Amino acid sequence: MHRVFLSLLIVCATACHNNTADDEPTAVPAPSELAITSLEKVEDEDSVLKAHEDIDWKEIEVFLFSKALIDNKVPLHTTLSRFTAVLGEADSLAEPNWEYLCGTQFEDNFQYFYKDGSRFELYKDTLFCSEYKLTPGHTVAHAGITFSSNTTWADMKKHFPKAVQQAENVGYTDMITLRDADVEDSDSSVRFYFESGKLVRIVYFVPC
Repeated sequence: MHRVFLSLLIVCATACHNNTADDEPTAVPAPSELAITSLEKVEDEDSVLKAHEDIDWKEIEVFLFSKALIDNKVPLHTTLSRFTAVLGEADSLAEPNWEYLCGTQFEDNFQYFYKDGSRFELYKDTLFCSEYKLTPGHTVAHAGITFSSNTTWADMKKHFPKAVQQAENVGYTDMITLRDADVEDSDSSVRFYFESGKLVRIVYFVPC
């Protein structure tokens, strides 16, 4: 009899425990918590979208190509006499292929002037750079910033964040385009080209 009583007591205790567990409330997020979570998600999506919005051309940073200095001594647009006095004579001179010529800085007959891998356009005593190659030991300085073959994409992002963002928006990781003048409708631009993450050349781009 005593054993039967104990068995009944155990069954009753188990039933009470199960009922208590079933009656425990389940935590449900309050409406305000759901709203906050949804808002955070929307804000995250907005930030992603903003990162990929096109940047207006007039907001892109300016690089005054003609004023930039080679080795902090000679402008990229200069005279032949000033250039040769500081950096020496041309490695070679060449006639352009007039049949396929497009997007040059001179309309009259000129020669290509090559020096240390860089290319200039020479007309009489006027020398305009069209492509500057960053070779070890040489630099280009502009507005207090010095560019060299050690300049990285990350360095450019610090100085020209809008131009770099726009380049990344359209999928470029090897070219950044800057405005050449404060004039919004200027045709020319300045292109910085990278290889293996390092700056290799700066091009003065004139469309055809």
